[in-house]
Amino acid sequence: AKHLQDVAPEVPNHLPAQPQVPSGPPLAEPLFSHRKMPPVDGGVHGAENHILKVLGGFSGEPLRVHLTSQEAKKIVRIRDLKRCLARHVTRPVTRSDGTPFSVYWIRLIHMDVSTAGMELHDEDTVDAEIWKWLEQGSLRYMLADVFCFPPEELPSGDDLNFSFQNLEELLDPKLLIGYAFKLCKHGGQAWCESVFSLWTSALLSLSSNQVNAVENILGHTLLNRCLSLLQGLDEAEDLMRAADPEFANRIQWADWYEDFYDKHWPGETIQDFLHKTFASMTIELVRRKADPHRVEESFRHMNKHRVKSDLWKLVQGHPYGCSRLRNDGALRFGLGADLLMALIDKGLPRCCWAGHWGPFNDNLLQHIMAPLAAKPADWNRRDGAKARLCRLLAKRFSLEELCYQNRDFKNALWYVLQYCENSTFVPDPLWVRVRDAIRERMQT
Repeated sequence: AKHLQDVAPEVPNHLPAQPQVPSGPPLAEPLFSHRKMPPVDGGVHGAENHILKVLGGFSGEPLRVHLTSQEAKKIVRIRDLKRCLARHVTRPVTRSDGTPFSVYWIRLIHMDVSTAGMELHDEDTVDAEIWKWLEQGSLRYMLADVFCFPPEELPSGDDLNFSFQNLEELLDPKLLIGYAFKLCKHGGQAWCESVFSLWTSALLSLSSNQVNAVENILGHTLLNRCLSLLQGLDEAEDLMRAADPEFANRIQWADWYEDFYDKHWPGETIQDFLHKTFASMTIELVRRKADPHRVEESFRHMNKHRVKSDLWKLVQGHPYGCSRLRNDGALRFGLGADLLMALIDKGLPRCCWAGHWGPFNDNLLQHIMAPLAAKPADWNRRDGAKARLCRLLAKRFSLEELCYQNRDFKNALWYVLQYCENSTFVPDPLWVRVRDAIRERMQT
């Protein structure tokens, strides 16, 4: 049984994406019959302009779309028509509780007294008869949420539409991680990834004014929300468990995961994806839209030690007790280092990346390189951004900062030499360049 969602009033945030969550009861019988539309030559007539009239949902509120002749010629199949309509639908899509955004699919139905309603399918040709229906206003569109479809009938990512109501929910770690888990459970991780590509596009399409707008008296902007989202990744596993009502009853046997599309608990693979998606979006937002003056001002008025703790944790994690090897809270794949380099390039105050901090009184070079020297075998080249960040810092640190000794009476050069020259492993060329950069700066 299909769930259909009616449309309601105004929403300013709309992007092409997919279906919307149902609120009505399931239908006992199929509402629509299907007829394949016969192709005809040149369905668009020679009129200069075209006005498409489509009724919205069960309420039947009209949607009028004005097209030039050139625009009309590009509408060849029903899929093209749906994408055209998606750009003009300005009514909000009702969301289920606990969801940060709506992903829905447009369905088109021809309402006729002689039929119960005929659904037009994506590959049908927009022929002269359909243009006549559009002019008469006898077509009706419905917005269907992705969760209305069984996994085998989920539309492709290109046919989805995306809408959201506010940026606070769009960047809420609890809502986003819980929603990603539900998508993964319903349609598999590949499906979840296609939906979240729309989330990324929505955020990267925000204007510079929206990204840099001051939200409170502390000077916080959208960037501060993004950083809070990244910090929330540390709790991803707990948030996914909370989103699964059956988690307490599950055991590590395959047949207990039959209700998952991929037949297993998402675990590390979905967390890898979330780290890449959330961090990469934030990095691109900083590079493309962040205003250097606003970045400097928003961080300058924050607690210096708190900022250091939060940013350095995203790069390398936090040491615990006498151990430097745990990296709880770090972004995977070196993405924390990529983010910090993007922020430095956009005017991050020096006090946020220079100086020293933490139980070992490390500067940032020591914070990154001490775990490398302690256990060279754990180095993974996918974290190469950490070495690139260290090279950048080596070029910006003063001689005093490069010679600075931490609580263990070791400077940055000692740690990189320990890895490059005193271990049994062949050193990664990335760290050899870091060593050479530090040496050169100290000698000159």
